[in-house]
Amino acid sequence: MNLNKKQMAYLEENYGKSILPLSSFENEDQIGLDPIEVLLYYKKDWTFEEYAEAFQKAAHHFNLFSSRLIMIDDNKFALHYCTDGVDFHHLPSMDSTFDNINIDDVKKKIVKVKTLPGEPLLALTGIQIKDGWLGGVTCSHAVADGISLTLFLSIWGSIIEGMDVPPPSPQRLFKGNPVSSDKIDKVFTPPLCELSDKIQDRVKSNMRRYIKREYFTDEFLQENKNKAKLENEKYIISSNQIITAFLIKKYHDVMLPDTDRIRLRSPINLRDVNPDIDPMYIGNAFLDLITEFTKDEINKMSIPQIAYRLKESINNARSENYIRKITFLSKYGEVEFNTDMIKDYSLINKDTDIVSSNLTHLSDLGTLGIGPDKGSFVNITTAVPTGFLMLKEQSGRIFVDITSRYPLT
Repeated sequence: MNLNKKQMAYLEENYGKSILPLSSFENEDQIGLDPIEVLLYYKKDWTFEEYAEAFQKAAHHFNLFSSRLIMIDDNKFALHYCTDGVDFHHLPSMDSTFDNINIDDVKKKIVKVKTLPGEPLLALTGIQIKDGWLGGVTCSHAVADGISLTLFLSIWGSIIEGMDVPPPSPQRLFKGNPVSSDKIDKVFTPPLCELSDKIQDRVKSNMRRYIKREYFTDEFLQENKNKAKLENEKYIISSNQIITAFLIKKYHDVMLPDTDRIRLRSPINLRDVNPDIDPMYIGNAFLDLITEFTKDEINKMSIPQIAYRLKESINNARSENYIRKITFLSKYGEVEFNTDMIKDYSLINKDTDIVSSNLTHLSDLGTLGIGPDKGSFVNITTAVPTGFLMLKEQSGRIFVDITSRYPLT
């Protein structure tokens, strides 16, 4: 990418102000991917314009949610703080109550954002129904991880309910003023055809995804915890680990039929481990722990054995000393990774990897501090081609949405 003196001066003047770099991982892995998508049901009798205004206020509260991508070098991207970095879509109302809505039909209507240069990175799709609103929120992975999106939704809900709003983290916030997108030089927002083949492949991929839901009762989890203790006294394992072990044993052959080795990836929230990272940090602040199993091992091991290996692996990876060696805050306040320390760390491989994400804390809007009577989380999806996404119903029953490139039986 050849920049002239005027363009270089523009970058140098605004870098760290209205332009923030992406981390090495974000540049390598996030561009072109599908967004995180959340569907919410809310009961407050407001107009779409009122919801959108509160949404815009929440976006500007965190700054990063009002941004677009620009290309600053060959396959190197940054976030640009823009006045129009948030996209709004008000769809026709539906003559039905929430209990009678076909959620799959609604999911198809939600407008997705594109993680590409020049595109807005956050969007709201609003649909009014007889007893409230359905709000589809899509957010680019380049802007934020799931924890960040949860913080954003919490602030949005607080603004809607007229509650106090906590200040955002001072880390990785734009320090300058937003710009209008039509002021960005076109060289920074190239068309898809000028991006790398790797990014074009991500965007053009029409990979079929199959989704199946499994439910887990408290009785099932307690029974397996008791069996684990009888099998080995040191097997003190969590519900999350039991569920993951059960699912990988049941589905690994179907989800990944063409490999002899399974890599289980468990995202670790770095905000919980590295004390240098603010709990309100907005951006990507996670590291995928990789635990390897051969298929022969999975078939031979018991569920407690698989769960315990996962537990040990997680405990080792959550060492503060280890995390501080591989992560640091850059001078721009972003979470960066020490490439020398993680040179053998590999990015996600759709042919060998299963991502297991635990979002059971998102059982209802009460988890955001705005009361479960206000509405509920209806659906959450990610761009992961093979994975387990754990959630919880208000009744307390845990369920997992299993995503696969192959039909699940």
